[in-house]
Amino acid sequence: MSTQLDQLARLPDANVLPHGRGHGQRQPLMLLLLALAAVVLLYHATFWSMLELWSRSQTFAHGFLIVPISCWLAWRQRARLAALGPQPSSLGLLMLGALGLAWLLADAANVPVVEQYAATAMLPACVLAILGWPAVRLLAFPLAYLFLAVPFGEVFLEPLIDFTAAFTVTALQWTGVPVFRDGNNFSLPTGNWSVVEACSGLRYLIAALALGALFAHVNFHSTRRRLAVMAAALLVPILANGVRAYMIVMLGHLSNMRLAVGVDHLIYGWLFFGLVALLLFWLAARWRESPPASVVPPAAAARPGAGGAD
Repeated sequence: MSTQLDQLARLPDANVLPHGRGHGQRQPLMLLLLALAAVVLLYHATFWSMLELWSRSQTFAHGFLIVPISCWLAWRQRARLAALGPQPSSLGLLMLGALGLAWLLADAANVPVVEQYAATAMLPACVLAILGWPAVRLLAFPLAYLFLAVPFGEVFLEPLIDFTAAFTVTALQWTGVPVFRDGNNFSLPTGNWSVVEACSGLRYLIAALALGALFAHVNFHSTRRRLAVMAAALLVPILANGVRAYMIVMLGHLSNMRLAVGVDHLIYGWLFFGLVALLLFWLAARWRESPPASVVPPAAAARPGAGGAD
């Protein structure tokens, strides 16, 4: 099986299948689309709650991009997916049943995030049930990427707030600015500051993880380099948010609280995050890997005039 997947991994993203196989592949793909639509309809309230959170919270607004990106990544693999052929797995049906039970328990206990994860996990389970393990392996990243759409991460708010406050106060002390800290609040001679939810950097961290995962998947092929990019996407935003908070406090302090205390506070934050993300991915791109050499499928090579279309 691994040999088969290795060969398929070297196929071009948009090869056309040999004539005659398209009809045979169309039926399971249509069945898969119907199954996915059924899951979305049956659990529409759960998916709608996710969409509402994307709309209400800037922290989770990236969710609007996750689904179309996942669909695009899966579409890039359409030729390889069809070349695999369906190999339905009964384990997928068992997973659907288990996830349905998990959803019911979460609904009874009123734990929305578990409901959302269970409903989202049903989508890969449908792929496993109808197309089988080879398809799941081929589409592993697009399917896993869907889980980033679940609004999760608020559990990290307090640790991030505490780290940002500690980092800012320490940096102020190192630069000779008198500061007194009381929890997440601290006082300078020019004014008082508080590290609140918007200052935690959670929104930057989640956005960086989503971007980092996509960047690593598209530009790298070795597991080591992908993990390195993901680690950087996790650590750099946390440290950068501490630097951002320190710079904003210093800007307010040096301007006698005339700058960086209103809406410009948020603007400076996003501008700084954008510059940090740009620098991070520019550096990572210097070590990007070339795609594997394309190999023409044997069946396609045997057909004179077989062409490619995107």
